[in-house]
Amino acid sequence: MGEKTLQDILTLNYGIESPSLEFLREGGAVTYIVSGSVKYLLKVIGPAFAGTARQSVSIMRYLEENGFPVPKTILTKGGEAIFELEIDGEKKLIVLMEFIDGDEPKLEKCAAEVGELVGRFHQLMEKYPSELISCDKEFFIDRYMGFLRKKNYPRLAEYEELGERLWNKVKDLPRGNCHGDLHRGNLLQNTDGKIYLVDFDTACKAPLMFDVMVMCDMTDYFNLKQEDIELTKEVYREFLSGYAGYHKLSREEILSFPYWVAIRHFQLQATILEIYGMDCIDESFIDGQLYWLNKWQEAMNEFTEGH
Repeated sequence: MGEKTLQDILTLNYGIESPSLEFLREGGAVTYIVSGSVKYLLKVIGPAFAGTARQSVSIMRYLEENGFPVPKTILTKGGEAIFELEIDGEKKLIVLMEFIDGDEPKLEKCAAEVGELVGRFHQLMEKYPSELISCDKEFFIDRYMGFLRKKNYPRLAEYEELGERLWNKVKDLPRGNCHGDLHRGNLLQNTDGKIYLVDFDTACKAPLMFDVMVMCDMTDYFNLKQEDIELTKEVYREFLSGYAGYHKLSREEILSFPYWVAIRHFQLQATILEIYGMDCIDESFIDGQLYWLNKWQEAMNEFTEGH
């Protein structure tokens, strides 16, 4: 979609006079920074991601209405949160939101504050009025096993045994409405120190500890180091001190953290393969991940000490 067309949409439908656009990135959507009297973030979304975009906007509006720190959705003159149009026979969605001028916070310095934020998010999402997609063993474990079978990976049995053992440790944990991709890059801290939560495209119903683990895991995905394990333990303790003020976790949930770290590797590998294709990783890479997981298992008992 041409820049002139987008500028016209912003002027006619949002009342923004003489807007200028700066391309930011392209992924599931084409994203721009819009400069008018103030700055905005503009997303142009194609049909493949229309469903997740609608969900994301719905969650943002719900959280905003409940006073939770998310970027404000800018409505059209007609009061719509999403502007729809058709270009060359293809439907497009336009979403305009407040631009948060901020950076990813240093979690080591604000883990308790982020814990409060996530605890409040989980508390509010208990009453979110729409049903979210449910993510279970198929999503977390079995997707990756399917890819390994297709690649004829020779050590498949080791992955299968580990995946079954890990899932048996977490399968009965309480489930709720999760962010689904709660890594630190989806936090923005502005110059006043306020922290915002962004990007709800992968929100789902799953064990809440998945969100907690993704935020607190400070280990290197490729190289497991003792200092990173110690940092993760410290961040996790601080995070829980803030989280507990809004949402209670059982002892079983708290102790499940290291299992979720390992499960995350299964889940993330499958997602990478879905996005980039079967040939984006080779056998040596898969071996490397198995080596990481085996090392992590040795550290699991140590990790839970003190909780």
